[in-house]
Amino acid sequence: MRRFRNIGVILRPNMPSLAAYYNEIKAIFKHYNLTTILDSSSAEMIQESEGLTFEELLQCVDLLLAVGGDGTLLALIRRSYGSQIPVMGVNMGRMGFLAEIYRNEVSLLCECLVNGEYSIHEALMLEGELQWHGKYPLFVDTIGVHYGKTACVHSVEEKIIHFFAFNEFTLMRSDTFGMIYPQISIVTEQDCKPFNSFGGDGLLISTPHGSTAYNISAGGPILYPFSENIILTPICAHSLTQCPLVLSSDLVLCFELLEPSAASLLIDGQRRTKFEFGSRLFVRKATQSALLLHTKNYDYFKILREKFRWG
Repeated sequence: MRRFRNIGVILRPNMPSLAAYYNEIKAIFKHYNLTTILDSSSAEMIQESEGLTFEELLQCVDLLLAVGGDGTLLALIRRSYGSQIPVMGVNMGRMGFLAEIYRNEVSLLCECLVNGEYSIHEALMLEGELQWHGKYPLFVDTIGVHYGKTACVHSVEEKIIHFFAFNEFTLMRSDTFGMIYPQISIVTEQDCKPFNSFGGDGLLISTPHGSTAYNISAGGPILYPFSENIILTPICAHSLTQCPLVLSSDLVLCFELLEPSAASLLIDGQRRTKFEFGSRLFVRKATQSALLLHTKNYDYFKILREKFRWG
């Protein structure tokens, strides 16, 4: 059983109105003898005098708490990859599939932490390896909000970049007109064995947690979030024979374009770079999982009923 003392708090960027709410939850945590520590970006945003760099924060906290919505939590999960610090979200947004507790439930979270009434689940993450062709690929924020550095490892000499996703990687056309033609291969010890290609708007490579994100909007299946699978979902395929495919996470997949076209690679819908003809994207199960903390009231199937308004 973990002991929680210091809670690292990351606020949604560009939302200084969260200052009042942070002061509110800071007092609640203090009542339960728990200390909140802001990261420096959040502290600067709400004009707090004390805040630690994200790297310093990872050295002294027992839990990372994202205050905002699923997007804030997604960025935090990627940014803290490898730290093995549990993460949780306070839902200040609309849908809130990942951010479990609502803004008025922080006292419940504190009680669960103090009394040991919580669970920590390991969630599959995907590692992408981009072997780029052409100019060096620059990653940009997709919606004008800085979500922090995406964990990545560069090998400029070999033209390789590694990065991680919690929900999905997306290969998407970046022109208004036209299609892209992705080819999907299984990587073996000897070579890459193609097994499918099609023309369309794009392709999703999703985790089980990501199955209720872009994947479901594109007609993909819902998977139990703590299963070990990779979902391939075509986006508006120009073919009646294409359908979503659920694969084992033990496989290594390779994606490339069969024809020159304007395409983009997106990470969790938050960061984007060009995907050039001649580039190859390898996707595999990441060596470490994300650790998600849930309170005693967590019920995934209740969340499904409420969010989808099932009977």
